[in-house]
Amino acid sequence: MNFSKAALAVDSVIGVGDLLKAVEGLGLSDILNVIGLERKPGSLARLLPAAGLIAFSAAVGAGVALLLAPSSGTKLRARLSDELDEAKHRVEERVSPTYLATKDPRHTVS
Repeated sequence: MNFSKAALAVDSVIGVGDLLKAVEGLGLSDILNVIGLERKPGSLARLLPAAGLIAFSAAVGAGVALLLAPSSGTKLRARLSDELDEAKHRVEERVSPTYLATKDPRHTVS
């Protein structure tokens, strides 16, 4: 009788271990799929592609407006070059301190 109780206890432990291994890989979407449901996409998942499309469209529109503006090619190229140089310097000003801080050996983790 004690042997059968011990066998049942061992079998229960093995069964629980197998159950835990099976449940460990399950996610919320797996459980919802079992009952025939799916997750609703969040508002951010719908908003980001739309915002990206708007930003891209604005950049293309600005480029077309510059090219079609009534100014000579020399003036347009000079203005574009100046604006690109200013943008390059702004990016360098923001990136350089961050880059230098990451290269500083005092901030490294060993």
